[in-house]
Amino acid sequence: MSIPGLPPYFSLGVCYYPEHWPEDRWPTYARQMREIGLSYARIGEFAWSRMEPADGQFSWDWLDRAIETLANEGLGVILGTPTGAPPPWLVSAWPEILPVDREGRRRNYGSRKHYDHSSPVYREYCRRIVAAMAERYGEHLAIIGWQIDNEWGESDSSFSYSPVALTAFRDWLARRYGSLDALNDAWATVFWSQEFTDWDQ
Repeated sequence: MSIPGLPPYFSLGVCYYPEHWPEDRWPTYARQMREIGLSYARIGEFAWSRMEPADGQFSWDWLDRAIETLANEGLGVILGTPTGAPPPWLVSAWPEILPVDREGRRRNYGSRKHYDHSSPVYREYCRRIVAAMAERYGEHLAIIGWQIDNEWGESDSSFSYSPVALTAFRDWLARRYGSLDALNDAWATVFWSQEFTDWDQ
C-alpha cells in the first residue's frame, strides 16, 4: 500500500487497542485505518488481563477476532507482549513482583510498569504468557512482527531496589570481584573509612 507523496517503501501503522472498544465497531475502525493509508496495527501490549483473566486461564477468542478483523482489511498485525502491565490477580497472588523505589516504598498496580523486572516470579509469568502467545500466533499469517514489552524504562521502571534485586546485585559483586578485599581495592573504599567487611553491607 502506498501513500501519495511518500516513497513506496514507506509504511505507516497505528497503536490500536481493540479491547477498549465495542466489538461491533472493530470492522469500521479497520476499514478506516486502511482507507487513510495505514498498513499496520500494533495490538496487545497492555491486554494481559484480557488474555489471561485468571491464573493459567487463557482467553484468546477476542484476540483471534481482532486479528482477523484487521487482516480482513489487509492490515499487518504487530502483536505486543502484555508484560508491561501485569493484571491485578497476579499482583494479589504475588505482591513481591511490585517494584520498590529508591526510598524503599513498594509501588502498587493501577497504572503500568508496576513490576520488578528482577523478580523471578514476574519473569516466570512473563515467560508463560509470551510462550502461550507464541504457540497460538507464531505461525499466523497476519502477524508480521512482535513487540517485546513497551517503552522500557517508562514510569521510572529502569531501576529495581527490591530485596531480590539487592541480593542479585550482591551475588554479582561476589562473582565479579571474588573477595571483599578485591572489591575494596577496586572501589578505593578506604577513602572516608568505607571498607566493607561483609557482603550484606
